[in-house]
Amino acid sequence: MNQVKLPLDGTLTKDIVCFHNRDKNHDSPFHQHSDHYELYLFVGGDATFYTKSAAYPLVPGDLIAIPNGHWHRAVTTSSAFYERVFLNINVNLVNRLSSSKTDLSKCFYLFKDQEVSIRKLTDEQLTTYLALIHKLIASLEGDAYGSDLNQRILITQILLLTNTVDQVKQAPTNIIPSQLSQIIEFIDTHLRNDLSLAVLSKYFYVSPTYLNRFFKSYMGLSLHRYITEKRLTLAKELLTKGKSVTDVCDTCGFGNYSNFIRAFTRYVGVSPGKFKKRQFTGDNH
Repeated sequence: MNQVKLPLDGTLTKDIVCFHNRDKNHDSPFHQHSDHYELYLFVGGDATFYTKSAAYPLVPGDLIAIPNGHWHRAVTTSSAFYERVFLNINVNLVNRLSSSKTDLSKCFYLFKDQEVSIRKLTDEQLTTYLALIHKLIASLEGDAYGSDLNQRILITQILLLTNTVDQVKQAPTNIIPSQLSQIIEFIDTHLRNDLSLAVLSKYFYVSPTYLNRFFKSYMGLSLHRYITEKRLTLAKELLTKGKSVTDVCDTCGFGNYSNFIRAFTRYVGVSPGKFKKRQFTGDNH
């Protein structure tokens, strides 16, 4: 069993990233993978899975197929060991592995209004899935002859297995109240504006203390952290489109330029200027 810490913003530079982790007190930030699909398998523990607008308590054997560009995070809810497997696969690689008769990306298709595709593995399917995952991890960590081809074979087998498991048409009960959904939607559409506790509490007719406590109790993170992470994601999108760092700082509602630089660098791992340059030169160093 291996451990890994990925970039906070979800940026991946390899076609395949796969790990089987077991630890306590996990709290990943909201993130999205712009050019990777993800298969997330919950093995054990007490945790809640979040999408942009919903939250579901996880059950061992839950296999969640996350399309590229979709917000998600997982947070533990007790001190029990949290065990999960995640596999990120570049979208173009999945397309290349597919055929005219077999679309391996089908497991990432969504029913109406769903943000992720949820499947329930039987004990037998879980055993098979984990065996394939462990072979893939071993291949990724080694450099044996033919390892690249072996990895593609294993990825194909994993996706074929995933596609044979029926998708849950009725998503688990969303534990996020409708009032909180309204707050989230308001934030997401007003990132450029003042989103201080004072402004939000006045708009929704609640006290700042209640609003902050209410938000964190369901979302598992503070209101300030949520707003910052959403603004930073928007900043990445705008920089990728060629916007200047100064304009992006203003458009994303940071106001203070120095705070924007520090927050972006911590979240993405490089400064906004270096990130923008990397998008147009292909230099990941």
